[in-house]
Amino acid sequence: MSETSAIAFGEKLLALLGTGSFTTSYKYALLLAMLDAVVEETHPDGTPPEHLSGRDLGRRVFALYWRQARPYTERGPLRQSRQRDLVVKIAELRERLGVSAHEPLDVVRRKRPADIVQLEQEVVATVMRYPIVLLQRFGTGSSAIDDRFIYDVTWDDGVSPAQVQRAGFDDRLRLVDGAASHLAALNGLIRPVIEREWLLHVARRNEGDVDELRLEAFLFGSERSSLAALRQPLLEMQQGRCFYCRGERGPWEVDHFLPWARWPDDRLDNLVLADRRCNNDKRAALPALTHLERWWQRTLPDTDGDRNLALVAERLQWPRRPERTAAGARGLYRYQPPGTMLWAGTGRVEAFDPRQLEGVFVGLRLAAEPRPGYGES
Repeated sequence: MSETSAIAFGEKLLALLGTGSFTTSYKYALLLAMLDAVVEETHPDGTPPEHLSGRDLGRRVFALYWRQARPYTERGPLRQSRQRDLVVKIAELRERLGVSAHEPLDVVRRKRPADIVQLEQEVVATVMRYPIVLLQRFGTGSSAIDDRFIYDVTWDDGVSPAQVQRAGFDDRLRLVDGAASHLAALNGLIRPVIEREWLLHVARRNEGDVDELRLEAFLFGSERSSLAALRQPLLEMQQGRCFYCRGERGPWEVDHFLPWARWPDDRLDNLVLADRRCNNDKRAALPALTHLERWWQRTLPDTDGDRNLALVAERLQWPRRPERTAAGARGLYRYQPPGTMLWAGTGRVEAFDPRQLEGVFVGLRLAAEPRPGYGES
């Protein structure tokens, strides 16, 4: 992958965001879902995926909207289009099921699978019929130009929900040469741009009812208040020490090991306890390989760390998808260029050497195979 081709791809994506038609937020949700899917589905040897599943992308969009369908004010959820869109339908389902504001989707899925699956299938069909087909369209109206520079599909927007749900339907998005690598490599740069455009779209739809800082946290932030329940269990697992510096001073904060800004994953395997000084200093940086190796050791199958995480997940009903978190780690690190500065400790960084990944990911490849875990569907 050349730097020139990656820049050209990024510029074309920015032009798409600036000139495409966005009457709903579906295309923004699809783009974020694609960023996550490409990273997660990177092969163990570091080669990018050749295609993505449309159904999987639809399920990821459903998960994104699940959080955003919470009530924003006493008047209810935010408006993201002029019509009764997917967000409204998910908000109605949440209200009908009596779901609390911060209850994770994986937990509700286990309690009420039939209700979740029914609406999720509708979301999947909608995503496959509209944003997947229409995303790569520059301009609007009769002058619009289709340029399939990211992926190609075999269906158009005339496909029916029944066809989409048929077992033999080919739902693959065939990625254009280089597109997957560009999406993964530019993840940290593209994601905040997409989120900003999405935020502005929602702000326009709810003019006068939103504060941008609060809106950003609501749409894309992690639920810090709900993470507080994990402080004591994680502190016990870490024997009263900060995961990074091994100090015992506190005050303690739950940290996303793979930074939320790069990989929005609140599942248990991605969470560690850090003292405030380390957490504030690390921010959105990827941790150094010494931290990565130690982090992964605790989740290897049939280890004390894995068993302890399973107990915490069951006791607190906190979602776990070890193989997905593992795949996210592998994808994020595989696409870092040599020399990327990784966070080693307070005030310290280390230059990334990709050759050192092989030793770290030997166990990761084995553990990244799907295995039972809390929250799996």
